[in-house]
Amino acid sequence: MDFTALRYFSATAQSRSIRAASDRLHVSPSAISRQIAKLEHELRAPIFDRHAQGMKLTPAGEILLSKMDSVMREFSRVKSHIAALQDLQAGNVDIYCFQTAIESFVAPVLNRFHTQYPDVTFNVRMSSTDEAIEALITGAAEISLIINPPAHDNITRLEVFRDRMVAVFSPQHRLAGRKIVLLRELEDFPFALTEPSFGLRQQLDRVFARHGFEPNTFCVTNSLALVKEVASIGNNCTVLPRFAVERELAAGTIKSAAVRELGAEPLGFFICTLSDRSLSPAAKVFMDIVVDYCRRYRV
Repeated sequence: MDFTALRYFSATAQSRSIRAASDRLHVSPSAISRQIAKLEHELRAPIFDRHAQGMKLTPAGEILLSKMDSVMREFSRVKSHIAALQDLQAGNVDIYCFQTAIESFVAPVLNRFHTQYPDVTFNVRMSSTDEAIEALITGAAEISLIINPPAHDNITRLEVFRDRMVAVFSPQHRLAGRKIVLLRELEDFPFALTEPSFGLRQQLDRVFARHGFEPNTFCVTNSLALVKEVASIGNNCTVLPRFAVERELAAGTIKSAAVRELGAEPLGFFICTLSDRSLSPAAKVFMDIVVDYCRRYRV
């Protein structure tokens, strides 16, 4: 089974037409038909039903298509490894990461990398912790940047730095002048929190449960930007990593205070990879640059 046949199959499945796939790939319809017939011969099963309205996948075709993304990603990764042997760090790197990483250090790290190795391309996707772990397992990501990743047999975790969580509120908030607060002092204020799929939220929920604290949550979102914006208005509040609000603190748009019960709950930032998959040379260098850049966050 060759990748040309798989590529022609994928294009036909997506367009549901050999003619449309032909236009998209700039090859003749007969060439696509031959490759599809070749696949069906190798699989010993039809992968398309031919109708006047177009090509429809059979159950066997559905199974083949469901595996295509991971196969093509792995092939692309292999090409990146081989290219790196000939042209230092050429290739492509797929990265999943949490929003604060994007807001704080991913851009300068990418810029530094690109300056040294301009032939490497990056696909960067913002994600929750659960999504980032799933992306590693399925092969959608080569590297995931995660806050407090859960222990997983197949995931290798490299801690880059630690931070502490702080309560965040507006400069006009009643607690704005405090250096440290107790959880019970926050229970009367409306909370904005991230979704449960975020590692930050998962850690907060464990701490809240341990101390019998039930936040008055009125906003749950997958956007850290919205959490910070909501917390900066009126009597609202939230709890976030200190480095997630550095810009807002410097600009004076929010205030923060340490939370006594969270003092022994450091928040770790990790670079995660799949244990049984070798990294491309480009990915390894990217990890080194991230570690170097983030040393200033170590506590």
